[in-house]
Amino acid sequence: MKKILFVLMMAATMLVANAESGEWAVGGQVVYGTKAETAGIGPHVKYCLSDAFRMNLSGNYYFKHKGVSAFDVNLEANYLFSVGEKVRLYPLAGVVLGIWHADGVNVSYGGMDFGVDGKTNTKFGGNVGGGFEYLVSDHLSLNAEVKYQIISHASQVVFGIGASYRF
Repeated sequence: MKKILFVLMMAATMLVANAESGEWAVGGQVVYGTKAETAGIGPHVKYCLSDAFRMNLSGNYYFKHKGVSAFDVNLEANYLFSVGEKVRLYPLAGVVLGIWHADGVNVSYGGMDFGVDGKTNTKFGGNVGGGFEYLVSDHLSLNAEVKYQIISHASQVVFGIGASYRF
């Protein structure tokens, strides 16, 4: 299931990369989840609805830790505050779909019991946080953010750094 979602996220990223609007950005990120206790990677797609308001769709695959791999899909709104010529700060709020899978291990993870044969748990939640973005050039930006994912029995803080190509 997580592999299918990851492939779909990558395909969506590729499709968006072909958009002709100058208000899109695509990129990637490296994340660390405190509940997952591991690092992860994933793509993101951003669409600016105005100079100050944008939507962000991202997906993160967390590397397997203690027999459990995790994946999340996030849809967030950002409100951009310009701080100088090249720096923008933004609060974020949105929704998250979290997916956890254990392969043939008997493990309990944050109140989720995977059993001996392993299984997949899927839960919805919310995101709140903030970040900053540094505009390296007209097309390239770097960002760092921190958000709190509010998910029943699996809430965590996620730290991320990434890069985006804007067009």
